[in-house]
Amino acid sequence: MAEGNNRAGAEVDVSYERLRAAVLSGAPDGFRLGHGVLATRGVAAWIGAVSSLRAPTPGASERSHPSTGEVVALPNAHKLVAVLAQMTLAHAA
Repeated sequence: MAEGNNRAGAEVDVSYERLRAAVLSGAPDGFRLGHGVLATRGVAAWIGAVSSLRAPTPGASERSHPSTGEVVALPNAHKLVAVLAQMTLAHAA
């Protein structure tokens, strides 16, 4: 059981470092890594969110599921971002 906790902790560490690097470099994919949760709710909430997204799937092949911590682009993600930005700007006006 302790080995599983160490592995989960290592995955959280790697995820945090990826988020940190994305934010510091100004990369636009920080939101995919949980920057919004970290900025608004703090580290504990971010760890909870990241941990809940990493449910193990026994027997799943690597082709059907990306490896843990891998950022996968969603198809048409730019359209979703554009719609959300328009909604935000309309609400702010």
